[in-house]
Amino acid sequence: MKPEKVVVVDDNSNPSEKFRLRYLCRKFGAIYTKLPAPRTRLEALGRRSHARNLGTKALDTDLILYLDGDMLLSPKYVEEVKHYNAVLPGIYIRGRRYNIPAARQAKGIDHCLSEVAKQQNPGAPLSPGYITTPKGFVGGAAYKAAYYDKWEWCASNNLTVRRNHALEIGCWDENFVGWGEEDMDFSFRLYQLGLTPILLTSEDANAYHLEHPIDHETNALTLEKNAKYLISKFPQIADYRKEAYARYNLNVEDLLRK
Repeated sequence: MKPEKVVVVDDNSNPSEKFRLRYLCRKFGAIYTKLPAPRTRLEALGRRSHARNLGTKALDTDLILYLDGDMLLSPKYVEEVKHYNAVLPGIYIRGRRYNIPAARQAKGIDHCLSEVAKQQNPGAPLSPGYITTPKGFVGGAAYKAAYYDKWEWCASNNLTVRRNHALEIGCWDENFVGWGEEDMDFSFRLYQLGLTPILLTSEDANAYHLEHPIDHETNALTLEKNAKYLISKFPQIADYRKEAYARYNLNVEDLLRK
């Protein structure tokens, strides 16, 4: 099953990347849209919230899948999340995340897509570094392959929610720039709205991250700024983020005092 619409939001690509994105959108019938040029150095480090909001405005579908540009999906992913959204009311969904290492990517995108189509999972599912899911933890069963999740584990590399719910909470907070915490903020506000986070454990709901070089120093800088802002918005969630922040040498008590 194909999605009803695909929107690609370009955040500060260079001319060659922009040309390729526009070509791929024309080839596969996707909508191409582009953010204005960054106004500050921090905005140049990434505007995930801005991009997702622009994409949301371009859609009129019932469900929205927010998907990072470095992710691939199982062939039946769309069908799977639509099914569970039809069965379970008042939810938002993420699928399990696997990594495709650079060595496998070196064989070409067609090879990667072939492996994804065969659902050959490279190792155990992994969470981003700022998500502290206990190893092997599985929440209570909701329905078949759907399990109750926690809001603080819902990273947005692949996240599905009804459009009206995203609009009801005011979509994504554009005060977050660079890397980190815009998805925790979004997830917590959905949770406050009364929605239930769900993890799909079926292979058809798997998502695959294309590993790439990471600027850890820059990520740590923007994470600190974003963490400080998030905790200032919602001081009550400080304990939920304490362990994750400690991985990046951030102390919650210090953030609360700043």
